[in-house]
Amino acid sequence: MGNSVKGSFGQRVQVWLIIGMLRGAALLPAPWRAFSGAVLGDTARLILARPRRVVAANLAIAFPELSAAQRQMLLQQHFRSLGQAALELGPLWFWPLPRALGLIREVVGVEAVDAALAQGRGVILFTAHLGAWEAAVQFIGQRWPVTVLYMETRNPVLNQLMAAGRGRSGARLTAKEEGIRPLLQTLRRQQVVGILPDQNVDPREGDYAPFFGRPACTTPLLGRLAQRRQSPVFGLFAYRLPGGQGFRLEFVPMPENFPTDEAVADATAMNVVLESAIRKAPEQYWWVHRRFKDQPEGWDYPY
Repeated sequence: MGNSVKGSFGQRVQVWLIIGMLRGAALLPAPWRAFSGAVLGDTARLILARPRRVVAANLAIAFPELSAAQRQMLLQQHFRSLGQAALELGPLWFWPLPRALGLIREVVGVEAVDAALAQGRGVILFTAHLGAWEAAVQFIGQRWPVTVLYMETRNPVLNQLMAAGRGRSGARLTAKEEGIRPLLQTLRRQQVVGILPDQNVDPREGDYAPFFGRPACTTPLLGRLAQRRQSPVFGLFAYRLPGGQGFRLEFVPMPENFPTDEAVADATAMNVVLESAIRKAPEQYWWVHRRFKDQPEGWDYPY
């Protein structure tokens, strides 16, 4: 990172500590890195009470069919997965790119994306904070010209670190604050757009659509982008394999009738695909996020 980015001394120290941890993780053998990540996650679970409560509330919403003991086990597995997700940024961001891409052991459905791009309307990929989404960014960045939408943090030095890590495979990054124009320009160039639309949005910007059986304030961005260019849309999900063995990527096409002219219907269709992907590896989803923070009238605040 250069010195051109402004940030407080504390912010810079925070980022350099993160870099040191990730570079150290990159040196570990894969099984040790997976084990260390699990220990890191267990530690976070024990000392961070608020995130633990958020995860417990989310799991109660998403999996009412599970017993309390089963949800507690899933909560423990989730925090271990979070720790592993943190440490795997070491090889993904700091190994030479060909070696980092070698962690992707299997890719399913990518040929359909190539065929869709040949239609000349660009392609939209959406993913979730599930598994190793950073590995997904690395893969698409080296395969196609792609623009990825991201949300900046309050730490400008950390933003630079994330941009460097995500962009080193060739992906162009555009901040949410820049609006959708860069994404539309990318589609007009018949290229690929990548977005992560699975987090709670301000009710003034989103629509309430069901997600795990409860209303979730959902961005209409995916449907709007697809409607503007009639661009093909795919879900992209990167699952972490056990024991530090690497990652499996899956490209999932949206239904043929997507998009519609109805925002809530499109948001619901997207959430159905997201939920299906999450159920394949529920411990790997980002349950620490307050996905149901904003609720329509008549629904309680679950946190």
